[in-house]
Amino acid sequence: MGDHMKRFFDLTFAPFFVITGIGTAAAFFYAFWPRWATETAGKIPFVSDYTILIQHWGIMVGLMGVFMILAAFKVEWRKPILIYSLFEKAFMVYLVVANGSYAYAQGFKIGAAMDATVVVYTIGYFTVFGFRASA
Repeated sequence: MGDHMKRFFDLTFAPFFVITGIGTAAAFFYAFWPRWATETAGKIPFVSDYTILIQHWGIMVGLMGVFMILAAFKVEWRKPILIYSLFEKAFMVYLVVANGSYAYAQGFKIGAAMDATVVVYTIGYFTVFGFRASA
């Protein structure tokens, strides 16, 4: 089974992290168009008092997406990027689940589902390859 799983990750790693990286990089909308992103994607009212926080979150998560895409092609960069991504995304999933009964969490459920998929995939990846830098 180990060889099958290694082959699975060898075949799927680049497309998986390019696609989920693009989805994660979409947070750049919050950095550059905070009102539009908050109201349209987040489905919450825009509060101008929080503009700096929203934009900072957007740039941090957007860059996480860029680094996920880079990890698809730069094997030597994978370990630190995947570790950071694992914790960042697991915490986002936790926040959405913990606040799921509140209306303000609704706009984040699709992103949290993608993040949960990345978390499960990353745990599987590290289970198969360990924490060495390259696959």
